[in-house]
Amino acid sequence: MNVKGIESLDLSYNEFHLKQIPKWVTSSPIIFSLKLAKCGIKMRLDDWKPSQTYFYDYIDLSENEISGSAIGLLNRTDYLVGFWAASNKLRFNLESLRIVNTLKYLDLSRNLVSGKVPKAVSGLEKLNVSSNHLCGELPATKYPASAFLGNDCLCGPPLAPCKA
Repeated sequence: MNVKGIESLDLSYNEFHLKQIPKWVTSSPIIFSLKLAKCGIKMRLDDWKPSQTYFYDYIDLSENEISGSAIGLLNRTDYLVGFWAASNKLRFNLESLRIVNTLKYLDLSRNLVSGKVPKAVSGLEKLNVSSNHLCGELPATKYPASAFLGNDCLCGPPLAPCKA
């Protein structure tokens, strides 16, 4: 396909079995909203090199078989408002994430994310990092316990107190 000028693309929950994020998506200069949830994508996120990350407002890659790290993508996406990548095989240290002021929604649940939950997440409107391998004391946040359940050893409100 030779597609130019798409601002919003939602191919979620279909039978396409894409295997990779299509090259025409990667080269499109102005996609603001990219939704490819449950599209049969089986790739390393580190290998996805969009021509421009400047324009992305929303990216939903949930329920695929995407591995690797989201850090490279997230740390070079300056105006991202929401990133959903639940139910994948992403593996990276959450402390490496640079959370920009525009980011409001982050769902990394049911992955292989490790490290501590950084204080910067407290500025998000919605967070879900449940069912990962996070550990340590939680920073002060407004999120419910469900946002953190199923991790290796997180503690502190709203979860159980940390042991001395």
